[in-house]
Amino acid sequence: MFAKCLLATIGIVVLATPALSDQFYIVQDAATKRCAIAEQPPSESAGIAVGDGAYGDRGSAEADMRTIYACISQAAGSDNHKTSE
Repeated sequence: MFAKCLLATIGIVVLATPALSDQFYIVQDAATKRCAIAEQPPSESAGIAVGDGAYGDRGSAEADMRTIYACISQAAGSDNHKTSE
């Protein structure tokens, strides 16, 4: 009986462990409107979360950031503000 309870507990822990892994967020800075990847959800003063919420790995967040209009338009617009000397 004890062995069955122990195995059930281990099974639950194994299933719950991926939910405790790192999460990544796409955050748009409130002042500069630039997007960045963060490991913590943004605070109200730091910016807003864009995209699909929390991502399970950095690669997925980076790939999605390249497709989000707010991030793309800001990145493209930053190249247009070069000053000529």
